[in-house]
Amino acid sequence: MSRSEKENKVRIGIDLGGTAIKIGLLDQNYQIIGQTAISTNADRPYQQVIADMGQAAAALLKTNGYSAEDCLGIGIGSPGTIDSENGIVLYSNNIRWDHVPLAKELQRYLPLPVYINNDANCAALGETEKGAAAGCQNVIFLTLGTGVGGGIVINGAIFEGGHPGGAELGHMRLRSEGRTCTCGREDCFETYASATALIADTKEMAKQHPESLLWNLCEQDLEKINAKTPFDAAEAGDCCGKIVIQNYIQYLADGITNLVNIFRPDLVVLGGGVCAQGEKLTEPLNQYLKKYCFGADVAYIPEVVTARNGNDAGMIGAAKLVEENSKEILFLDPVCTENIWGGTRLREEFHYANAQDHTGECWGISAHPNGDGTIKNGRYAGKTLSVLWERHPELFGNLKEDRFPLLVKIIDAKEDLSIQVHPDDSYAKAYENGSYGKTECWYVLDCKEPASLVIGHYAKTKEELHQMIKEKRWSDFIREIPIHKGDFIQIDPGTVHAIKGGCLILETQQNSDITYRLYDYDRLSNGKPRELHIQKSLDVIKVPAKRAEDSVLAAREVPKNQLYQLYQCDYYKIFKLDVEGEVWLEQNQPFLMLSVLEGEGMIENDSIKKGDHFIIPYRYGRFRIKGKVCLIVSTVGEREKGEQ
Repeated sequence: MSRSEKENKVRIGIDLGGTAIKIGLLDQNYQIIGQTAISTNADRPYQQVIADMGQAAAALLKTNGYSAEDCLGIGIGSPGTIDSENGIVLYSNNIRWDHVPLAKELQRYLPLPVYINNDANCAALGETEKGAAAGCQNVIFLTLGTGVGGGIVINGAIFEGGHPGGAELGHMRLRSEGRTCTCGREDCFETYASATALIADTKEMAKQHPESLLWNLCEQDLEKINAKTPFDAAEAGDCCGKIVIQNYIQYLADGITNLVNIFRPDLVVLGGGVCAQGEKLTEPLNQYLKKYCFGADVAYIPEVVTARNGNDAGMIGAAKLVEENSKEILFLDPVCTENIWGGTRLREEFHYANAQDHTGECWGISAHPNGDGTIKNGRYAGKTLSVLWERHPELFGNLKEDRFPLLVKIIDAKEDLSIQVHPDDSYAKAYENGSYGKTECWYVLDCKEPASLVIGHYAKTKEELHQMIKEKRWSDFIREIPIHKGDFIQIDPGTVHAIKGGCLILETQQNSDITYRLYDYDRLSNGKPRELHIQKSLDVIKVPAKRAEDSVLAAREVPKNQLYQLYQCDYYKIFKLDVEGEVWLEQNQPFLMLSVLEGEGMIENDSIKKGDHFIIPYRYGRFRIKGKVCLIVSTVGEREKGEQ
């Protein structure tokens, strides 16, 4: 996807409320170019609510001349406690939902990336992106309504804390008057500073002072009192109205001062119906902060302002979630394995922390149970690749495979590896508990010249194959092919092969660990010969072998600053990328896997160096690499893409 194409894409922002669901279609500048609203009817099963939401969003796209392909994704602001990482509404009293898989359910109606967050967080993001806090990086947002909702933006991104349920600003304790909060505690901020609290305090004042103007303004009916009533009374000179407003502003000012002392934001933004009072509300608050904030004489004091986006803030912020979450490159912490034939180069040259004296393999990008890599950056840090594949298929193009399809490893062969062969998918499925087969390819990072690899054999018929193996005529059977640094070799299932000592190889393969060992040079491991798999090897070896001249591609020198394709098959596409200076590329695949072979540089704003492995997710769009760096880039083949 080119930069211009991405900028022409739209985003959907959804503000999910207890009464209504507001759905907006926004352009790259977060202008609302179309919107609709439907009733929530939250007393129904959640599946019906989400079905209506999905159908209404799809209709909004169509009405405005767009399809799902024209949309980058969907963001949703939902009330309640949200597990944003997994797209789940853990609990929402407003809509009476409990552990609802909102993102996954909505994707049944629109197959797009879906991101959710708390509605107040989305409103905060909306005001930061396009509103009162535009241009600010650090913002506190408070909604003064039924309760006090809160959102925190730090360095331009929503701050949720380490786990769901954080940043509930309305539930910090403010005083000790014994006011009961809906959360079960007493004296929470919202029991004093919400519109509900203001109305309750006004009613109580009116009851105690029937002579007050408050009675006239509500036409002698306390139920007609609203958040505007005490402000009108105070402006008219009513003492009771003035006391209510003074107390309310004191409560609100104390809470805001607490938050400013903790976070010291660039700006404090207030939203909700109470904010219609404008400077009547913000001017005394700003005076209080200038007087009572910690370090007021020397430190920065943020201004308190009212929101500008009104009821659109939630939709704008929800749409912004798409951009916030879809542009994260996934760096992996690799898994290293000890092998009888392994050496020390993975530790000494690549500086992998868990490499030891006989480390043979670094599984750089892997979701296999025998070596599941861990994401080491961003919002998914600490999650394994297999978990990410299962919980966030939108990051990988929503492929329908039941497991991550590929595996990338670096192999350091100090000694010769065993003579071996791999099965194809059909054989592995039948005889290896449903495993993938193993199609793989090698890129030679280094080798001790003159160097060779075992690729193929000399048997011309199955009968000759059986006879050679039975008689252990390995020198007659094994075919060695000379290789050089920078060569590329494709290893199809059924190909007899072995990496020879002194070779350093980057291997891209199907996500499988099935290997049939045919011959191991009679080596001992822990005093015993390693297991051989003669019959299975005989079952799968292809006869005759592929021609030697068709096995090796010289790829040491390739054009600079472009993706140069080395090979393509049903399972993967392999490219080499030599960067000198700067190059812009497109991510238009389900995902891209990149491994740094040599040098150092930058991808976007992240430093990269030899030995780094990372994934660029689906729909990332245009990205930049600069420096002097050599990489192998891979993605799924047409067979896997056809399963989307």
